[in-house]
Amino acid sequence: MATAATHERVPLDAATIAWAWTIPFAAVAVVLIVLLGPPLGALLLPAHSPYTFVGTIPGGVHPEPTEQGRYLIAVGAPALAALALATLLPRLSTSLPTRAVDPLAVLPQLALVGVVIASIVAQYRFTFGFAYTRGLYTGGTFTMHYFSPATLAVGIALAVATASALRSEAVRRRATAALLAESRPRRFAITGCAAVATLVWLLHAVHSDAEIGNALEVVRYHLAFTLDETFAVINGRTPLVDFTAQYGSLWPFVLALPMVAFGKTVLAFTVAACTISGLAVLGVFGVLRRAVRSATAALLLYLPFLATSLFTINGTPRDRMSPGSYYAAFPLRYALPYFVAWLTARRIERTPSARGDWLLFTVAGLAMLNNTDFGIGAFGASIAAILWSGALHRRAVLHAVGWALAGIATALALVSLLTLARADSFPHLDRLVSYARIYAIGGFAQMPIPGVLGIHLLVYLTYVAAIVVATVRAVRRAENGVLTGMLAWTGVFGLGAGVYWVGRSHPGALVYEFSAWAFALALLTAVAIRALQPRHSAVGALVVLFGFGVMTCSLAQTPTPWEQVARLNAAFVPTEEEPDPNPLAASPRPSVRRFVSSLADGPSRFVVRRGAPVAILLDNGHRVADAYGVVDVVPYTGAESIKTSERIREIVGALRRAGGNTIVLPLPLDLSILPPLERMGFRALTNTGLRPYTPGTYKLIELPWPGGRSVIKYVDVRHLHAPALSERR
Repeated sequence: MATAATHERVPLDAATIAWAWTIPFAAVAVVLIVLLGPPLGALLLPAHSPYTFVGTIPGGVHPEPTEQGRYLIAVGAPALAALALATLLPRLSTSLPTRAVDPLAVLPQLALVGVVIASIVAQYRFTFGFAYTRGLYTGGTFTMHYFSPATLAVGIALAVATASALRSEAVRRRATAALLAESRPRRFAITGCAAVATLVWLLHAVHSDAEIGNALEVVRYHLAFTLDETFAVINGRTPLVDFTAQYGSLWPFVLALPMVAFGKTVLAFTVAACTISGLAVLGVFGVLRRAVRSATAALLLYLPFLATSLFTINGTPRDRMSPGSYYAAFPLRYALPYFVAWLTARRIERTPSARGDWLLFTVAGLAMLNNTDFGIGAFGASIAAILWSGALHRRAVLHAVGWALAGIATALALVSLLTLARADSFPHLDRLVSYARIYAIGGFAQMPIPGVLGIHLLVYLTYVAAIVVATVRAVRRAENGVLTGMLAWTGVFGLGAGVYWVGRSHPGALVYEFSAWAFALALLTAVAIRALQPRHSAVGALVVLFGFGVMTCSLAQTPTPWEQVARLNAAFVPTEEEPDPNPLAASPRPSVRRFVSSLADGPSRFVVRRGAPVAILLDNGHRVADAYGVVDVVPYTGAESIKTSERIREIVGALRRAGGNTIVLPLPLDLSILPPLERMGFRALTNTGLRPYTPGTYKLIELPWPGGRSVIKYVDVRHLHAPALSERR
């Protein structure tokens, strides 16, 4: 016999309706992704690469139009789901028998649990082979699991323990009283704790010229590129005009200031970079404090976010590689978006004002002009946050779009004033996407996503969940608009920043997405704790708490200050791979200095003149030029950035326009760069004069260089007398 409870009708709340529509929405999205991805990719990307890659590079060219087309649809799917929910939820206020509600709400959550388990198992089964090792290192295959079985077990235990504790009304009441107790001194003290924790975590990313030779090779390798982008500014280049930055077009101007003031050293650069990174992640603490309305609760969310943002990729607790020491991530890509997030939260919390909207979107515009990979996502996320936290109506949309356009115009005007003052030129916006075009359109170094399931799918689903939860809260006009708006912000920003990984889907690169993922998880955790009580949302809440528990385990990687101090003070230990204590500096030998900085003034005469234009294709070429008193006219960083014949012609054109005729190259070198140079009239400096390079015929004149390398010279025989030598200085 059916009980009265069985026939009891329960009104459907917004969350239950959203869960009920999850499987239909997901099914439609999968069909669209599978069917429309290939034609969309073919429509957006050219059938043939517009670039002429040199030498062995074509072996690493793998265009992925289908994968990119499918990801674009995957990015748009949550927006369509949000629109559908916003339209449906107000019209679906009905009630159903209790026995009908359970399948609608609980079955999709159980399916989510199955996807999480299957994705973790799939990640453990992935073996990455040639497609992921080509151009990185030689060897066979490798695996990357991210989280150990112990970490997963602790994550489950933390989720279950939290849920069990909060089932008690007395515990919930005491926890709420403890977390929500606020006072000005308490807030200052907790903010101080967050600042100290941030300082401790970033100590591992501080390096010096005296210590860098001991650092991990992968740290030194990437540091050479990011450091040289700042030295390009110091040496007179202007990003967006005569220099193309790969990671950040605006931050090098800022980083150059303390280096000029306190010393042009690795220490000055890394301290400045870590300071910016620290302020940026503290901005996230400010967002969390406003979203949960408690400094104490914000700190509990912030510490796992901080640890996951600076997740150890490889190395030891003392010497490690992380997104913090990969300065292309922090601060060059993430810092401005996180400042934008902080401004967005402040704007939502306070009474809207024209000045606040203008400032917000000006900084968001600067984020786009600094790095489009993450900047576009941050800009769109701010619009979404404002709309989701307020009213989703036509006037609000027009208001947000209007101020967004005003912010873009202001940011562009500010950057134009900067480039006009430095280089007498407006910014060339095509330089913003120069590298992106080579990777996305040219197909250079593209790597396939290893499979549908995996940790990458869980990252994507976290962003989708943030957008859906924000939509449900917006439709039912939940209190705390900051939490609603910033959920939307993290979801949109994460999907936008995910483009960075989708193209070059190396498993190590996924760690650089962990900070955005952790940001979204932290905000979802604040919602999940409240969703534990209604049984129809408890399973989904437990999944979120499991993710947060896994994040919390990253705190075990916390660096100890005394070990970091010992690392910075340790004596250099030469190895076969790194014989020099400071491989990123210019050689101190006078003969090498003259060799690198001199211009040809005839077939056998070379002249050193201060300020002379030279093309130095070293990873630290602009730093070398600054140390030697010459100007490196190369609009890129290092020979490894010269992937195409088009870029080789650009370098030669820049050198000739500046009045120079000499190119310095490193050995070992991909020799495929030499034939294009020789076709444009360049010849190698050999023991018998200027000759076409033919292995075994002539001996290249090469001088030793730090890092166990050497340098050679190529001279433009069509301009043997450099015009720069005859001009009055």
